[in-house]
Amino acid sequence: MEQSSSRFVVSVLVADRVGILRDITSAIADLDGNIDAISQTVVENYFTVILTATWKKPVPAATVQEALTARFGRDAAAVAVRPYAPGKAASRSRRTRYVVILTGPGKLGLLKAVTSFLAERGINIEDWFVEKGAAGFTHIGLVSIPDALDIKHVQDEIRQTAAELEMTCALQHENIFRATNEVGPIKSLLRHGEAGRG
Repeated sequence: MEQSSSRFVVSVLVADRVGILRDITSAIADLDGNIDAISQTVVENYFTVILTATWKKPVPAATVQEALTARFGRDAAAVAVRPYAPGKAASRSRRTRYVVILTGPGKLGLLKAVTSFLAERGINIEDWFVEKGAAGFTHIGLVSIPDALDIKHVQDEIRQTAAELEMTCALQHENIFRATNEVGPIKSLLRHGEAGRG
């Protein structure tokens, strides 16, 4: 039986080129769908996106799939369309977001070791980025850590895990990372300080 829904989660994987996001959003808009949330990136010259979209009336999943596939050609893109079902949160416990930064040669098994370390402690990975440069690999991850954990202990343990694979590791509160790595938040803090002095 064909699935119809008024909300879908959609993913597209295709070789990168200019105009892909326009083609995807146009296909959905032409079916009278409205995009609710979207996350898109390019990895090694491949474009990938995941989004949710809502329609006023239920539409068949196949209709959405066909509209998107037609924008790229039947064998050019991997398109998945599924009825949206609210997922369970990683945990109901209070959490704080931290940024993980790993640098080094990127030995075999690194991600297995680090992601296992995080999962075993109930630490949820919200985003992860890897870039290869002349000096090796840089990993930047956004994780949410249960407030019940001793953050100093977590920092020491993850550094030790990384060191065993010849990587250096820093675990920094999200707000501190943003304040020290992004110009916008720093300007905002300065403006706030000046307003407070006035």
